[in-house]
Amino acid sequence: MNNLQNDITLEHIAQQKAALRKRIGSQKQKMTHLSQEFLKPLNPTTKNNSTALGLFNKGMVVFDGVLIGYKVLKRFRKFFR
Repeated sequence: MNNLQNDITLEHIAQQKAALRKRIGSQKQKMTHLSQEFLKPLNPTTKNNSTALGLFNKGMVVFDGVLIGYKVLKRFRKFFR
C-alpha cells in the first residue's frame, strides 16, 4: 500500500488525464460521425417520382389532405352550430 502511494505522482496523473482526454476525443469524433451518418437523408433513387412507390406516395398525400380537410370542416360546422 505504501509502495503504491509512492508510484503515483502529479506527472503520472497528468499523463493519464491527457491520455484519457485523447481517447474521449476520438470516441466523441466517432460518435459524431455515426450520428451524422444515421441522421442524414437518404439519397433519392430516381430524379422523378414516376415510380410505383412515388405515385403511391403522392396518392396517399392527396388522400390524407382530403381526409384532414374533411375532418376540419366537420369540426368547424359543429363549432358554429
